Amino acid sequence: PAPAGLGISQRAVTVSTVGLVPAIEKLAAEDMSVRLAVSLHAPDDELRDELVPINNRWKVSEVLDAAWGYAERSGRRVSIEYALIKDVNDQAWRADLLGRLLRGHLVHVNLIPLNPTPGSKWTASRPEDEREFVRRLEAHGVPVTVRDTRGREIDGACGQLAAATKE
Repeated sequence: PAPAGLGISQRAVTVSTVGLVPAIEKLAAEDMSVRLAVSLHAPDDELRDELVPINNRWKVSEVLDAAWGYAERSGRRVSIEYALIKDVNDQAWRADLLGRLLRGHLVHVNLIPLNPTPGSKWTASRPEDEREFVRRLEAHGVPVTVRDTRGREIDGACGQLAAATKE
């Protein structure tokens, strides 16, 4: 609390991770009520090993087990961040797999349409694939939101700032 602190409620703070299992477990042990966001981006280890290299150390099941432990201890739902990439991680079968992994847990999925970045081989999913992904997650009873993309017009959206250079 203020004046020693910043006067920001723990419930207004989000801790985001790619899945550092010991750090998630440490956070749970702190008995804080911050939000936990896990950048998953793939429900299967084969693809996540490519997209999120730390997955070579802590697999999807280990990351989710740690997240469920945090949710149980804190009473806060876990946010799963999932950037949809055309023909990479947006297949219907991956939506079903993700739905099976998440259903029944205190969780919410944030689907993030990939922003166009010059020079990137990846692009956003087709609208029909995005809609089908959402439909399949909802069919498993998993709450999902498609994030609004803002800042594209000034190359200030997620993933674009690191790629911008001035000549």
